[in-house]
Amino acid sequence: MWRRLSLRRICLGFILITAVAILYAAFKASSIIIPKACTDDQTTRIFDNLCNLYQSQAVGGNLCEVICTSKSIIYEDCLFKGKGKKVIAATYNSKKIILKSRNERLEEFELLFSANDKGGFAPPEMDYDSFKSMFKSHMEALMGIKLVDSEDVLLSKMWTSPILQNDELTPGEMNSVWTLVQQSEFNYLKYFHGAQFLPDIYGSCGHFYAVEYIPSGKILDPSLLSLSEQWDSAPWPNRAKIGLSLMDLIASTETFYSEILHLCDVKPDNFGVTEDFQVKAIDIDISFFTPQMRDYLQQPDCTADEDCDFFDCHGACNKSTQKCLDVRTNNNFQSVCSDIFLHHHTYPGLLRNPPAEIATEITELLDKCVNPSREEKYIQTPSITKTFQRLHSLLKESLQIR
Repeated sequence: MWRRLSLRRICLGFILITAVAILYAAFKASSIIIPKACTDDQTTRIFDNLCNLYQSQAVGGNLCEVICTSKSIIYEDCLFKGKGKKVIAATYNSKKIILKSRNERLEEFELLFSANDKGGFAPPEMDYDSFKSMFKSHMEALMGIKLVDSEDVLLSKMWTSPILQNDELTPGEMNSVWTLVQQSEFNYLKYFHGAQFLPDIYGSCGHFYAVEYIPSGKILDPSLLSLSEQWDSAPWPNRAKIGLSLMDLIASTETFYSEILHLCDVKPDNFGVTEDFQVKAIDIDISFFTPQMRDYLQQPDCTADEDCDFFDCHGACNKSTQKCLDVRTNNNFQSVCSDIFLHHHTYPGLLRNPPAEIATEITELLDKCVNPSREEKYIQTPSITKTFQRLHSLLKESLQIR
């Protein structure tokens, strides 16, 4: 009897110790995996470092003066975690803006000129014409497209302060614009400034750039609501308007330029909604034009199509050669249908609970969107298909239903 009790106690003790060990390991793992939220002190350090660089003429930009001298840009909150993109909320002229940079410090970027011991710059190893030529070649390589602009026009388009005729950028300004164009989102926002589906860009200081503040809002991204509130939230007309604007955005990605812009990271919080229900793409870091998209899809080896996927841009595997093809097999519309319009995981889906009169057809159209029938397996259809057009029309018609 005593031996049986002892054995039972030993077993229970072993189970308890094992459980504690597992919990401790899980806690340690979570502390490693979950990045820490930013702090006000960290943001203060970012601004102090940026302004020190500006005062030593190591950086430039149209917003340096209002950040560092007049201090008209007022910090509100930091919105980043860990080592990801640095995102800071601020106000400027009573308007909320967002300051962004891929890295916290200037020296984390590739620089053209390095500072010397006296706070100046080492003598440039190239003349200004060589810099402009290199800048254009670099931009074309980064964006994956041939740019028709002259070297002078391109530099003026990408820099955030006016460049007068016969003027040259200082080494600090050249360093600044060089760090900015290493950030793909900046390139799209600045080069295609004025595109309806992109937020406005207000300027830059050093390696940070400022953009229009457009939150996703609770209708498009109801992640802060409870599950019951998610299903009950937002009347259909508001969601239909956002759905229509999102479809117009998708159409624009295939028509605003000679190449399709592939959105490879489609999720609700990567889009913002204005007060009049217009949708804009507020995070397009993982977006590429077709020539560059082909390069990303060609992974070294594969045994299944899924091995060739690049985030939401799906690829295809040649099973006989076990190599990925340089084609995308889905389109931006399909990504929006599966990741935003439809329910998945804890996200309720933007087009949930449509009016009864159109509920069946909406369901059928979304199913066709995600699972289109194709005669050839690896042919990517454009987003603007018959399914796209019918869904767009149906959402418009639904706004008339009372």
